[in-house]
Amino acid sequence: MSTIVKISNLLFGDRKSNSFASIGLLIIRLIAGFGLIMHGLPKLAAPMSFAGEAFPGILQLLAVISEFGGGIALILGIFVPLASLGASITMFVGIVFMHIPFKDPIYRITVKYSFEGDGDPFFGFPLWLAKADGHSVAGSGSAELALLYFVITLCLFFVGGGYYSLDHYLRFKRQY
Repeated sequence: MSTIVKISNLLFGDRKSNSFASIGLLIIRLIAGFGLIMHGLPKLAAPMSFAGEAFPGILQLLAVISEFGGGIALILGIFVPLASLGASITMFVGIVFMHIPFKDPIYRITVKYSFEGDGDPFFGFPLWLAKADGHSVAGSGSAELALLYFVITLCLFFVGGGYYSLDHYLRFKRQY
């Protein structure tokens, strides 16, 4: 088996799933796909400069494609492994190069009336894990959303879109 065939199978190959699990995959794809579209939508206004000078323009464009285009692909269930791989890489880069340098915690607890002060450790958790309320310079102030998208898209990369996806339909149609 050639390297090209192996890579093609990794990115576009069949993943086994039953119809009950495929319902769960459909729900996850729809919600995560819509969320990724909404995450990438504002970046369409400046697709090669939304992050300023932090990254080369081409990498910023790839991030927009992986978020906005990848979200559409997840909803439709087309090229799910490839779209998921792009989105997971983009979220990983966001965590490593945006959230960690700004010392954003994984979770920023925004519940009011806690005993902790603004930006203090929440219930004694380390600051990298959870902070009480407050905001950061970078925006959301936590890596929680990027981490969720990273994990969801990484899982979709491994399991595929399920029976209720265009990937499955096109593969089934091609076999007969």
